[in-house]
Amino acid sequence: MKKLISAVLCAALALALAACGGGPATLPDPDHEDVPTPSPTATPVSSPTPAPYLNPLSGESTEEDISMNRPWAAMINNIPQALPQRGTSQAEIIYEIPAEGGVTRMMALFTDISDVESLGSMRSIRPYYAETAFSYDAIIVHAGGSEAAYSLLRSTGWDHLDGVRETYASKPFERDPSRMANGVEHSLFANGPKLIEAAEAKGFDFEHESGEYDNGLRFSADAAEQCSEDAETAVIYFNSYKTTSFEYNAEDGLYYGSQWGGEWIDESADSAQQSFTNLIFLQTDIAIIDSYGRLEVRLTGEGKGWYATGGKYTEISWEREEDGVFRYYLADGSELELVPGRSYIGIMGSDAGCTAVFEKAE
Repeated sequence: MKKLISAVLCAALALALAACGGGPATLPDPDHEDVPTPSPTATPVSSPTPAPYLNPLSGESTEEDISMNRPWAAMINNIPQALPQRGTSQAEIIYEIPAEGGVTRMMALFTDISDVESLGSMRSIRPYYAETAFSYDAIIVHAGGSEAAYSLLRSTGWDHLDGVRETYASKPFERDPSRMANGVEHSLFANGPKLIEAAEAKGFDFEHESGEYDNGLRFSADAAEQCSEDAETAVIYFNSYKTTSFEYNAEDGLYYGSQWGGEWIDESADSAQQSFTNLIFLQTDIAIIDSYGRLEVRLTGEGKGWYATGGKYTEISWEREEDGVFRYYLADGSELELVPGRSYIGIMGSDAGCTAVFEKAE
């Protein structure tokens, strides 16, 4: 092709020189049949090949197969004195569940924590948070816990790293002096690479035992078609004291979270506001079980809920067998699908005042 173009240019130049008296030129032979110049063949533009694997927590494409990798489940402090959080925007899924005193705690699920330099602040665990982690076969990271939670972890032999009762050579937990003014209990943070070192030293398994692992999540790029009612704003009411709200941004298709009267941010991500593709709000039975106000949260059986994505929502139901995974269903009984991306899952009680509200933005 380059030779052909060069030849045409040279011929044109020769003619131009001849016309201007610049020198001899080879003119076309009038008795010679013209040979049509072949049209240039367009080089086909290849579409980028999609990555062959999927992240099991987000449904997004990955270059390597991580389907058998056990995720990490970290207990995150969520009271105003402990904010802003760090590292949580790197989690694929964030659960928010009530704790004693009307506040909530969060459990952040990661497929990989190797690049999470500061995570927290870390908080103590309760049995129902542990059960949530069990449903993903996750390695648990926490800072202390109730005696019932410790008993459950011991009886199951579950892999966990504790920033209060245990020490590790890699020192994965460290207190931030700048966070101690509001209480030492709000100052403990974890380092992802050092957590991995600590887990390796304890001999934890980093892969699921079975040949195939199903965490109960289903993904589809068309999942928004399951929803029909307006949900440009979405609010989950855990009680009269704690709510978490989300505003939908049609430009990027994400819900941006707010709580405690301001934006819910991640300090380690340039104070970016937390955003999610999927919102799942679930109802269940929650009861106070002791004078300290500790709770029992039912995470087995079934219940109702709501799913929002793309500015729309639909009612759903959930079910979970003991030692099983959470499964979600549409009204017609088919399994719920999620749009690939980050998910927020809030679990509230079924008492009066515990509800979800979805509205069209004004």
